[in-house]
Amino acid sequence: MMKPLQNIIFDLDGTLIDSAPVFVDILNEMLRERGSIRQVGLPEIRQFASLGGPALVGGVLAQECGDLRQEVADFRARYALYKTPVKSLYEGVADGVKQLAADGYRLAICSNKPQHLCEKVIGDLDLTAHFPVIVGSSPDRMAKPAPDLMELVMAGLVTTPAECLYVGDSEIDHALAKATGVRFAFVTYGYASDQFTADPSEQFGRFSDLVQFFKDEGARVQSTRGAA
Repeated sequence: MMKPLQNIIFDLDGTLIDSAPVFVDILNEMLRERGSIRQVGLPEIRQFASLGGPALVGGVLAQECGDLRQEVADFRARYALYKTPVKSLYEGVADGVKQLAADGYRLAICSNKPQHLCEKVIGDLDLTAHFPVIVGSSPDRMAKPAPDLMELVMAGLVTTPAECLYVGDSEIDHALAKATGVRFAFVTYGYASDQFTADPSEQFGRFSDLVQFFKDEGARVQSTRGAA
C-alpha cells in the first residue's frame, strides 16, 4: 500500500516562479555593457532557464561571453541585488503554498539555483516561513539530476522517498525524481520543451489544480483511516 504523502518538494524556477523576465533584464544589461547591440527576449531565455547559470549565461551571451566563470559570477552578483517581483510567482502559488502548509504538508525547495539565491528569492516573496527546508546548489554539491540535493532535502525533512512528492517542470526534475525514488508531479506551464512528456506522472496545468489534488489526497487518506 502506498504511504500517504506528507512532504511536497518543489523546484523553483519554472515551477513556483517565472524568473525569465528578471533574467532578460539582467542579461540585456550585461550585453549593453559589453558593447553589443543585440538584445534577447523571453523565448530565448526560457529555453535555457531550467539548465542552470552556466548554460543560461553561456547560451545567451554567446559571442559576447568572455571567461564563462567570471560571466556567471557577474550574472549572479547582479541577480543577488535584484529584488524578486511578486509578479514572478505563477498564478495561484502564493495562496496555494499557504494553503498546503495550513493543511499540514511540509514544504521544501530543491533547486539548482545557488543556495543563497534560493533563500533570497523565497525571502523576497515573503514565503520563507512556509519552507522549513530550502536546498540549492553549492560548489560541494552535485547539481540535479544527481541525487545529492534531493537527499539533503529528505535529510532535512527527516523523511523517506515514499512520503514525498517532487513538483517540477523539466526533464532534469523528472530524472531527479526517478534517481531518488520520489514520486513526480509535472507542471506543464514551466520551461520544459514541447517534446517532453512525464507520463505516467501526475500532471497539472495550473498550480491551483495541484493544490486541489492534495486536498483530494488528504480527504482520501482520512476516508481510508475512518474505514479501518
